[in-house]
Amino acid sequence: MSDFNSTKIRTVVSAIAMIVFGQAAAAQDSQLYDNAANPDAGFLRVIAVRDASAIIAGENFSDLGEGVSPYVTIEEPGTVSVSAAGVDGTAEIAKGSWNSWLVTADGKGVLVTDPLGHSPAQADLTFYNISDKPEVDLYVPAAKRVALEGVGEGSGDWVALKAPLSLDFEARTGDETLAAVSAVALARREGTTLVFSGTNGNYQLVALKASQVN
Repeated sequence: MSDFNSTKIRTVVSAIAMIVFGQAAAAQDSQLYDNAANPDAGFLRVIAVRDASAIIAGENFSDLGEGVSPYVTIEEPGTVSVSAAGVDGTAEIAKGSWNSWLVTADGKGVLVTDPLGHSPAQADLTFYNISDKPEVDLYVPAAKRVALEGVGEGSGDWVALKAPLSLDFEARTGDETLAAVSAVALARREGTTLVFSGTNGNYQLVALKASQVN
């Protein structure tokens, strides 16, 4: 469930972004992916339900707000304890890797590795499904195209888009829109996270900027 495997779709969406959505805007760079002081460190964050609390390798987050913690630097990669929304677990963190521990709608903890592009000319967009829907598509209304297809429950997918630009996104199953988010600003060398969550017909899609602590 944790594979990021949409190479073909990433290529299609990158082309759409470059040709259709190129917008006149000032260059905007983020420093999220600057080289860490310790090149052997790994990074781990939690993605859970709104307003959950979390503990990542002893780092406490009393309120995740929209449900996403900052990436925590793991100075000594290996087995790390993690908990959120009442779910406890461990995560195996590799050197130099960026990881997300997802708490799914059925109360399971799932570790995924985020294969971020770190491109100086593009924005990294990651989309996670922690709802009770077995599969969800990420749709771009302006292009009338699916950006990321069939993202399974408890998993995520990734695409690199030319930036800066601003897009609306929808979480869909087939032609049905389950939730939407408007005017998501994408900037170069910046990570943006979209999280689709909810159960029993009550769903939400939120967009947040990825951040890093310590």
